[in-house]
Amino acid sequence: MKINLGKYKIIELACVAALIVFIICLMASLSAGTNKSIQEISATPVKFATESKMKKRSTKDAAKAFGFNADKAEGIVYYCNDSIMDVSELLIVKFKNPSDAKEFEEAAKKRVENQENLFKNYAPDQYALLQNSIIETDGNTLFYCTAENNKEIYNSFKKGL
Repeated sequence: MKINLGKYKIIELACVAALIVFIICLMASLSAGTNKSIQEISATPVKFATESKMKKRSTKDAAKAFGFNADKAEGIVYYCNDSIMDVSELLIVKFKNPSDAKEFEEAAKKRVENQENLFKNYAPDQYALLQNSIIETDGNTLFYCTAENNKEIYNSFKKGL
């Protein structure tokens, strides 16, 4: 029985090449993100936020409310309501480094948890909004929204990416 070693070398090289291509594609998908500016990403969600009576706030206001390091963000859009009895908020962050996503996501979760503790016993309607908050990370962006129309705002954000 004669075995052709040349044929096996070609198959082995093809398998190694396929594995390398797979790893490169996997790494690219993990660090995927948008190249759009924060203004482009947030344009439509902001329209919904302003319809919900939310007003634009500064990056400094967002960092204070959420307790994150704003220097790690390429751009931040933050809207909230003037009334202390309304928990409606919209936060969109584009990170400089996608590895910082967890830090921003944890800050948003902590914000919701703190707000729930404040509103749980005396504002059930606001507490319900908080329980239905949306916090999603997509590549190099974070979306957080607490509002009556948060699903509509989130869908417009996804389309903007």
